[in-house]
Amino acid sequence: MATIAHLPRKIQVCQFHKDHDPPHFHVRQAGANILIRIADLTVLRGSISRGDLLLVHARASNHQAELALNWVLARAGLDLREIGYP
Repeated sequence: MATIAHLPRKIQVCQFHKDHDPPHFHVRQAGANILIRIADLTVLRGSISRGDLLLVHARASNHQAELALNWVLARAGLDLREIGYP
């Protein structure tokens, strides 16, 4: 697992090498781990507070292309790129 971004409220955005489909990223916070599909930012599994999810959606919507690129890199076993926020 690679942490590719740090958000306020101790939220980490992560992607795994050679992870399963559909293309997604993980959000980790205080023991919670949710999966969010890159294409439409739908939560696939897990939950965090509504306010924190709104923060993740706002930031991820501005960086969907970079998340998608990291997905391709991860599937190929290559180094992931850190995504700067905002």
